[in-house]
This record gives sequence, C-alpha cells and structure tokens, in this order.
Amino acid sequence: MNGPFHFYSPNIRPILKRKDLTAIANLVELCFADTMDPDGRDYIKHLRWLAQGQAGWGANPFEQLALPVQGFLWEEDGLIVGNLTLIPFSSQGKRYYLIANVATHPGYRRRGIARKLTLTGLDYARTHGAVSTWLHVRDDNPHAQELYRNLGFEEKLRRTLWQNDSYTDLAEPKPANGVLIGQRHTSDWAQQTAWLDRVYPPEVVWNLSLNKSRMQPGFFRELQLKLAGEQVAHLAARKDGRLIGLVTWEPSRMYADTLWLATEPESEDAAVGALLPGIRQALRRKRPLVVNYPADHAQTAFENSGFMPHMTLIWMEAGFSD
Repeated sequence: MNGPFHFYSPNIRPILKRKDLTAIANLVELCFADTMDPDGRDYIKHLRWLAQGQAGWGANPFEQLALPVQGFLWEEDGLIVGNLTLIPFSSQGKRYYLIANVATHPGYRRRGIARKLTLTGLDYARTHGAVSTWLHVRDDNPHAQELYRNLGFEEKLRRTLWQNDSYTDLAEPKPANGVLIGQRHTSDWAQQTAWLDRVYPPEVVWNLSLNKSRMQPGFFRELQLKLAGEQVAHLAARKDGRLIGLVTWEPSRMYADTLWLATEPESEDAAVGALLPGIRQALRRKRPLVVNYPADHAQTAFENSGFMPHMTLIWMEAGFSD
C-alpha cells in the first residue's frame, strides 16, 4: 500500500519527467566522467535526445532500460546539484526498488546531500510496498560503501564485468587438461539451465538481459530465432566425456556482445579457461565481448583468455521491517 513519505530536506523534490532530463544527464556525466564506458555515454546522449521531446526510444539499444522518471533531485541556487534514481522491479512475486545514479555536483559535496537523497529514496520505497531496496556501488569507492553501510545496507554479493576488446583472430585452441570443446547437445540443456541459475541467481538476473528461453535447444526455437533475424551460438566443454561447462554468445546493439557462462562448480577454472578462447575463435563477428560473473571466481582463467576486469560492483540491500 502506498503511503506518505518523508523529504529529508526542503531542497529535495521529485524528478519531473522530461523537464529534468537534460540537467540529470549533465550532472551524471560530470560526476561519472572518469568511469563512464561507451554504453554510459550513449545513455547520456539518449537522455538528452528524449529531453528534446522525441517520442519513444525507437530501435535503439536502450529501449528496455528504465528512464530516470522516478526519483529525487536536490535543487539549490537555481541548479540541480544532486540526483537519485529509483527503479522499481519485481522478483519472485515481491516488489523491490533499485537506487541508481546517486550523484552530487563536486562543488556541493561533503554536505550530506547524497545521504539525505538516499534516506528519502528509502522512505519512498518503504511506503510504496517494497520488501527491500538494492543498489550497486563500485568496489573502488570506499566512501560510498561506508555511506550506504551507515544507512543500513548490507553487502549481498559482488559481480565483475569482464571485457575483451581484442578483434584479432585466435589460433584454434588446443585441448588443455583433457578439456575438449565442441557442440552443445540437446541433452545438455537441463544441466545448462541448472548451472545458469547458480551463476545468475534471482537477485541478479532481473538486472541482466538473460533470457533462458532464447537459449533453449530445439528445431522450432532455432528456426524462430533465425526468422526473426536473431542468433545465438553455444559451445560445450567436456572432460573425459563428462559435461563441465557451456557458453552462450548473444549479439547486442550495445558496445559489446554478451557471453553467458554456465559451469560445474568443481571444474569452473578449467571450463572457463577452455570455453572463452573457444568461443572467441569460433565467432565470425569480431566485436568486444563481456561476461558478468561472480567476483573472485576463475580470475586467472579470464585473464589467460584475454579478458580484463572492467569493473566490480558490490550489490547491497536494505530491508524493511514490518
């Protein structure tokens, strides 16, 4: 049930859809310029495009992303100097909010603006039926981590985004430690989906573009994807005839194509170390590749396969008591 919530400063007000988009884009760009990737820069461009009154996203890669039309701003001296975006989502029948784009203008920092914006966001979520609120913070931002811990957030997990920007052709990978790379079999699907659920649990998958139905084997499913002009590719890793991991490639209109890894826990390093070079060698579409994966898992295998850590995010949650 929705109820009244508290504004923690008279300088805080709700975001006004298109009226504020340009100011939000300028502030986010200013605050995150040093860490913004190509997708982030494109997102800023599209915010400005929408602020000009363009209708809808059209056929651009951000059409599925939530616009910052819900959240709060800090306005002072006639300027928007603080921002907090609230993104509602549902998982397993329960309602949650994600806090994102918490930004304070450099000239107005160390005054508690981010803290008061976050408290307002938390109170809004609590009074609007949320079970809890989540946020992501970079592992190299200790000040933000301390702020959120002091506000009741607890670390739940860490995820690293691994990226490969090399477009060079690879020599055909040689079997290592007895691991052979080959086609995925229809009979592999049950194990693949179980391993996917382990690597991408419910508290993570809502925030990613993972769609297991696109990966499901079968003649009619593959024909449907082909007719729609879509495609996926799969490779399997086996050792002594036993399946130990799979990788699925999906093309993207974002900066990089996506790889989804599903591995046997006991053979994770061997599977990752064989699958990543294998899929890189097999792909004809030479574009950057990204993998979202649990932090501190198979690090050497990723690095030896030509992938570098783009960033590691700490996923934090603040629950609400009845």
